[in-house]
Amino acid sequence: MPKRDIEILKLLSVALTREKQLVIREEFERYHMGTNWVIKIIVKNHLTSLVKIQEIIQDEFFEKYDKRPVYLENVIKTAISEIATHRRLAVNVRSMRDKIPFFKFGRMILSQPIIKIDDRTITLKLQDRTEVPIPYDKRSRNSFASQIAEILKGEPRGSVIDGKPPVNGRYGRVRLTWNNEGFLGIDIRASLPERNTSDLD
Repeated sequence: MPKRDIEILKLLSVALTREKQLVIREEFERYHMGTNWVIKIIVKNHLTSLVKIQEIIQDEFFEKYDKRPVYLENVIKTAISEIATHRRLAVNVRSMRDKIPFFKFGRMILSQPIIKIDDRTITLKLQDRTEVPIPYDKRSRNSFASQIAEILKGEPRGSVIDGKPPVNGRYGRVRLTWNNEGFLGIDIRASLPERNTSDLD
């Protein structure tokens, strides 16, 4: 298997229209509420197994927040990460020890097929199957043009299992960060073929 370089590509979107901001903010709110709901269930029931967490919360989560299994997986991963971070900090910060971890509004960490990368945009797929294109701003698009081109060369990995289509193995989860000025931060976890040093000469 070829070696891979893991790289976080930090892009920005263009300033979004007011209409698009309202739609995307609603998605951030739902992710924020869903993640904190999952955190409370995990902490209250002392859950550690991913399978057990899914088994306990799945039906109610689908009813309250989103019916897509991939979305639930993303939220659970974020909740587990937030709990782990809280516990590490609580070792040194006594005031945190008896508090339930809290996921702050402003981040969504999503995976394929909910989020899809193209050369000029990242597309967010909503629960109703509506697709919201989010263009990169020109400066960050140009800065990472070669890496994005490499990502888009990726062959689909896997097969259709439980309704999940094959994914591009050259990128993982994508973090979207809300900015009150009307644009988004877009952090892409890229897994690119290791560059040969002779290519850099």
